[in-house]
Amino acid sequence: MVTLEDISFSYTIHGVPAPVFEHFSARFERGRITAIIGPSGCGKTSLLRLIAGLETPRCGRIRIASRLAGSIEADSIEAGSIEADSIEADSIEADSIEARRGSGSVANRANLEGGAIDARIAFIFQDFGLLPWFSVERNAELGLEALHAPTRERRARAMAILDELGLARWETAYPVRLSGGMRQRVAVARALALDADLILMDEPFSSLDALTRESVQDSLREIQRVHHSTIIIVTHSIEEAVYLADDILILDGSMPVTTGLTRHNPRQWEATAGRRRWPSPIGSDDLSLADGAIPARDATMESTNPREQAAYMEAVGKLRRVFDAVASNPMESSSASTGTAQRTEPTRTFPLAPSVAKFLGKTAQIIGAALFLCALWWVAAALLKRPFLPSPGFAFERFAQNLRNGTFTIHVAASARRVFLALLIAGPLAWVLGMLAGRVKLFDNFFAPLVYLLHPLPKVAFLPLLLLFLGLGDASKVALMGLVIFGQLFVTGRDASKAIPSALIDSVRVLGFSPLAIVRLVIAPSTASSLMSALRVSLGTSIAVLFLSETFASVDGLGWYIMDAWSRIDYPDMYAAILALSLFGLVLYLIIDAIEAYLLRWRERS
Repeated sequence: MVTLEDISFSYTIHGVPAPVFEHFSARFERGRITAIIGPSGCGKTSLLRLIAGLETPRCGRIRIASRLAGSIEADSIEAGSIEADSIEADSIEADSIEARRGSGSVANRANLEGGAIDARIAFIFQDFGLLPWFSVERNAELGLEALHAPTRERRARAMAILDELGLARWETAYPVRLSGGMRQRVAVARALALDADLILMDEPFSSLDALTRESVQDSLREIQRVHHSTIIIVTHSIEEAVYLADDILILDGSMPVTTGLTRHNPRQWEATAGRRRWPSPIGSDDLSLADGAIPARDATMESTNPREQAAYMEAVGKLRRVFDAVASNPMESSSASTGTAQRTEPTRTFPLAPSVAKFLGKTAQIIGAALFLCALWWVAAALLKRPFLPSPGFAFERFAQNLRNGTFTIHVAASARRVFLALLIAGPLAWVLGMLAGRVKLFDNFFAPLVYLLHPLPKVAFLPLLLLFLGLGDASKVALMGLVIFGQLFVTGRDASKAIPSALIDSVRVLGFSPLAIVRLVIAPSTASSLMSALRVSLGTSIAVLFLSETFASVDGLGWYIMDAWSRIDYPDMYAAILALSLFGLVLYLIIDAIEAYLLRWRERS
């Protein structure tokens, strides 16, 4: 049972409070589906967020019933339920919600007294709240991961629910490869695997087409009957509210909301469903009736769809009239069916993952482009016949010679050491500070002005200062490349963090994960794509800066070797070193592409 007692809540817009609820009370019965309907912007979603603990009321109390079981054991999770034979209501005090947030438990654990276990709350958002970089199975077991259940128990529980919902064969698929109805069922599977005391749904079917919406509605009804879940669903559809809900809460649209009208929905048409239906003309696929005639009822043909019942349409009409009356006088009112899918192992028809195949295809294209450039080089050398542009054959011969005698090994190792040190020192620090600046205003206010002031400056201008402060060794060269990498990654990480949809973060936050876990599960994967692109750009600039810095007071490195060969007028050796530097940069790019292909494989639709 969920009880809201005299709650008040406001949003702040430009420093001015905008009250949404004022001394509002409501009650939602356990084991039933309650639909909330009302005009747009009347506080329906805010009400769900208050119940979930994602927003804090100014005053009042929210009470959520939870099963009394002492503590959560791993073996009880594996068994599929938490043993409990009593119900105890407990309170979520408005002034204690912030304290729970600080401990990393926001909504799926309402702090209970008297030894009661925490009330588990699952929130299914309009976009289902699935993490696109996690597979179906991992999304389904995410709530259990928040409870620190062992991996084996999490998998067993999640797979049992996925099997029940007909999703077992899709366990390794990513959400992008699923239909809307299937994504909806994965979100429901997460809630059922968590064995939630309360499931909150914010217009969960709004993005589905009409036929899929009806199928998933049927699935939800069957799931609720089997699991006896308590569900509160926000919807704009009166038909949906009548079809799904046992009780319907009507908000009149007045702001702030002070009261709501609750109507019991007995769903009498379910008792008559299966008795009669309208017959279709034999051999005809046309749904229209000739000459407007109404066919006679055939008692031998039965209906299985409650939506065809006159009692259902009558209930819809009655609720519509009540809603119209409440809305017009606000102050006076003060998926496909689930079945049972047999567990099968996923079939893998491709020898390579799509991301790996794409990476190999890109590598083949690079090789083709290199051959084309070599052909142009050969033609230019043959036409000019000048010593400063030798034939590519001479350069490749000298390249192979330097590889055999170890000359290039020394200089490539020196350049690689400097690049990797710069990446190791500047990369993670820039990423972390960028994510913090994107999500924490205090960090943004401090770091962003500094980076914006220094980032536009050409980093090469700092080389003389770095040489004076850090000396002529590797430190000044590493620091110069680090400045290039840091600025690019910080700005990109900050902007990418700011662009993360709040609903995606809330879908994990509501499960009770700590802030560090939210960074690991949502923020870091969300920013990975942008950071990989920024890393490519910064690495290209860093290699150019490396070449310049190695020409100052160095005795090793590819930049030094190129300039040394030029001063010796050994042009084949110079071009061989340029080839080595190009291959070095190419290998770095391919490494980044390989890491990206693996980390971001969840983006591939095929």
